[in-house]
Amino acid sequence: MNDPQEGPAVTIRSRRSQHAVLLASAGALLLAACASSGGGASKFDVDSFLRAPDSGLPEVLGNSGFLKATRVSATECAVMLQSASTGVLEDLPPSSNARGPAWLLHPKGQPDQVWLVVSESGGERTCHGPLPADAMQALAARAKG
Repeated sequence: MNDPQEGPAVTIRSRRSQHAVLLASAGALLLAACASSGGGASKFDVDSFLRAPDSGLPEVLGNSGFLKATRVSATECAVMLQSASTGVLEDLPPSSNARGPAWLLHPKGQPDQVWLVVSESGGERTCHGPLPADAMQALAARAKG
């Protein structure tokens, strides 16, 4: 037969386990909220990265933090790339770290800004920016030699 005290003890242990799981879940949610709130430590310093003396075009094209921090929506990218009046595309030299071909989009009427267009595997193109034109032009010039 079952011991009558076994039931409540199991229930208390189950409740303690449930409380521990709930507390752990609440803690994880709190950490996730803090991480996504854009605190100073979580922001990628795009300008410093592009202007750093040791940055090169292959590092820029292959840096997932940079690409994530500067990426615009697929819809916005498609609109920019489909409009003939958006600006001029400049080919960038091939890079060993790049996922595919890359270009700089020079928008009309905004000489101080460019957009980086990266071709992903499968043919998708992603747009990143706006970026400082002088810094990106310096990286492109160094990559061309």
